[in-house]
Amino acid sequence: MEEKTVENGWSMLMKFGSKKNLKKLREGQLYMKNLKYYVDLEKTTDDEDVGDKYDGQMVLRDVKISMVTVDTNELVAQFNAPSASMNLGYLGCPVFCMFMFDHRNHVDEQLAGDVLTIKYQFTKEQLERIHNFGDSVLIIKNGNEFIKRVKDGLLKSGYGFTRDHVQYYGFNNIEHLKQVQKDNLRIAFWKRDKYAYQQEYRFLIHDYVEDNLSVDIGDISDITDLLKTEELLNTYFEVQFKVKSILE
Repeated sequence: MEEKTVENGWSMLMKFGSKKNLKKLREGQLYMKNLKYYVDLEKTTDDEDVGDKYDGQMVLRDVKISMVTVDTNELVAQFNAPSASMNLGYLGCPVFCMFMFDHRNHVDEQLAGDVLTIKYQFTKEQLERIHNFGDSVLIIKNGNEFIKRVKDGLLKSGYGFTRDHVQYYGFNNIEHLKQVQKDNLRIAFWKRDKYAYQQEYRFLIHDYVEDNLSVDIGDISDITDLLKTEELLNTYFEVQFKVKSILE
């Protein structure tokens, strides 16, 4: 069995949004916009929180482009580009995005006897910016059951999907480049490091829509709580569990 540590231990999924939309989600309506929506949102409104003009794309900086003949390998032309983006064709795919509260929010731990208490809290940047995602938040109390219901709902509706944490990159990150080269679909699970505070976990649907997709996953009120965003941001979490002695 894997040892429980701060990094691979406790986590909680949260969905921020308007109270009206989160009530619909709680009743079973999984509503998703495609990646193009988030790209266009920043381009047209300068919204850099919900919007991201490079979502689902690869962005490179300080690029040198050379044109070389096939038969003689002679250099025909060469020029530099301060930045270049590549669209691999996933902008029409819908995504369902959540916030994952986890080890990245770890701030303190105290051991009293055989009981370890770990404290988690939102970061300063999260406290300043998360309210831009909506006035309310759906707390998902049973993440495994929630993911199961989403998976069942998508498969029942005939949709394939990929789910994973979003990773965050600085420009020209070699791990980012290698992963996307190996599997183009991974481009939807990388975002610029300016978005790292979002700690995003997402479902990517393997289909294309003009704007949005709605799928019935069944009522999830039994595994969720609906709170005001400001109410949540004014809290911290404590997780306690017993630890074994080294001699045991």
